[in-house]
Amino acid sequence: MPTMNGTIFAQWVGYSIVTNSSHTIDVRPNNRDITTTSALGLYSSGSGGHFGEAGVWRIVSNGVQEEFDPPLPRIRRFNVTRVIFRTRAADCSIRGTHQINYWT
Repeated sequence: MPTMNGTIFAQWVGYSIVTNSSHTIDVRPNNRDITTTSALGLYSSGSGGHFGEAGVWRIVSNGVQEEFDPPLPRIRRFNVTRVIFRTRAADCSIRGTHQINYWT
């Protein structure tokens, strides 16, 4: 597996604020080597069993699709053509923030 060296630049993908729902963000890099990072912030919680998650839900690299449940907060892959981030909340309100680092 090659190492990640050379120039790097980051793209802030965006954020989702969800309450008792799920939201996805679809990004399509053009066969790029990437590292992703997602963060989760809790805005409010209900009285029951609440949870929140944010990260990479699906990724296509080297022609192979992978799906993660729960989503991964950080992942590194090569020759990526698609990344789908998911933020999901139950009985609470959360903010999921996502970023991609591109390697050249």
